[in-house]
Amino acid sequence: MTHAGPVVPTAVFGPETAVGAPHALVLAPVIPRWDEGAFFAPVIRTLAGAGLRVTVVDTLSLWDEEADSMAAFVARWRALLPDFGRVDLLCGNALGGAVAQALLPDCAPDTAALLVSGPARTDPVLEERLTRIADLAASGRPGAALALLDQRVLPLGAPGADVTAAATADADTAPVDVEADTAAARRLAAGMRLLCGIDVTDAVRNHPGPLLQIVGSHSQLVTRRHTAAAPHHRVHVAPGAGMRPHAEQPTEVAALIEAYLWEKGLR
Repeated sequence: MTHAGPVVPTAVFGPETAVGAPHALVLAPVIPRWDEGAFFAPVIRTLAGAGLRVTVVDTLSLWDEEADSMAAFVARWRALLPDFGRVDLLCGNALGGAVAQALLPDCAPDTAALLVSGPARTDPVLEERLTRIADLAASGRPGAALALLDQRVLPLGAPGADVTAAATADADTAPVDVEADTAAARRLAAGMRLLCGIDVTDAVRNHPGPLLQIVGSHSQLVTRRHTAAAPHHRVHVAPGAGMRPHAEQPTEVAALIEAYLWEKGLR
């Protein structure tokens, strides 16, 4: 069920009545257009099936040219966070995961966190790959930017994962909706650049609540070295997966999340 909230596009899933149900807030990754939570469908099904009320938000909807740094962008989300009420499980995927981790100091100490390929910090290799996508989008080549992003989210070595000039050139010649593509390009460029240079390690390690981070062993973008965790947190590396372990290893990831919810008393 989708709601057009006064500030951000939001999709809500789970129990018809919210009374007594734990609440999960999910922050979306960089997606060219708001997809009403489709990017996280396997995880949403797991959370809603466990009895949680799930609110999914379009993370990039709070971005504009004045939010020109991750700090400024997170500040906007920090101001909006109380509007969602109690959050028992704070979730994020990719960019949404980075923002979620930056918001942990603003959450109740016992708030649980669930992150999928959500970087706590970047490095030169990741930043070069993000910047390449952003530059293509900003230079009027949204098709090429999307093609490169699609290649990078696949597991390393998977069919179609090889980054080639021919693939991006072919994408440039595909028919486009100019207005829609302009908006998509702005979102892609902004989201990729927001991630460059981030480091929310301290916010993560100082969080007293439980945290589960899931990354793919074959990710071309966010890997284990981009994560942070305190001794009581857990980082799980999904074998063979890329940036979308929840879609590539759905059974394993669903079981992992269900066990996490049971362990933390969230179902």
